[in-house]
Amino acid sequence: MNFFRSYFKIKLLVVILIFTVGFLLKSSSKILVSETQIPIEWFNNLKGDFSFTSKWSYAENIGLNKAQQIACLKNCTVRIQKMMNSEGIIISDSTDLYYQIIDSTRKYHTLESRSTLYDWKPSNFIKVRRYGNFVIEGSVIQDSSSRCSLFFRVKDNYLNAWVYHDPEKGPTKIFRLNGGKIFLDKDAFDKEIFKATFSFTFENDLNSLKALFWSGKIYTKIEGF
Repeated sequence: MNFFRSYFKIKLLVVILIFTVGFLLKSSSKILVSETQIPIEWFNNLKGDFSFTSKWSYAENIGLNKAQQIACLKNCTVRIQKMMNSEGIIISDSTDLYYQIIDSTRKYHTLESRSTLYDWKPSNFIKVRRYGNFVIEGSVIQDSSSRCSLFFRVKDNYLNAWVYHDPEKGPTKIFRLNGGKIFLDKDAFDKEIFKATFSFTFENDLNSLKALFWSGKIYTKIEGF
């Protein structure tokens, strides 16, 4: 009798555990992706100042040293450091190998934006990629010290967006979209270019008096098209 009682107790606990885990997973999925979606507004020859695309930067931690060489300026690996002297000048017989390791290319800007999100830092780059049948995903490319980043997904002519915040102290948080607009250039899109202006607003359950927005312009090639 005690055996059967123990068996049924264990079975009941397993059922409760499965139900609880399923409920938590379902709840977490609602947290990660907002139910709010905004329609894409298409334009032919979208107007606006996209001159930021003529500006460029080197990769993070890369710049010009005292000798005007394109070089690693900080957070260099031990291997890279051995190819430079004490003043950061590249040793002549290491030059070819040095430039096989570091990224010395110019990176033209693909994003111009501003935001009131917590710990926001300006970024000049965004990555946009296509998956399958008209599913577009984008993410702002931040440097290693950044604490928040914007993500979005476009499907069936609607956009959903969210901001991932990873503070130096405290838990990570997702800020969900609650409104906004996005204008997309149809001619550019047909040429595999994501040219857009956007203005998104986000829920702020930390401080209802602080409005959270992220707005700007995007001009970048759609990868995987």
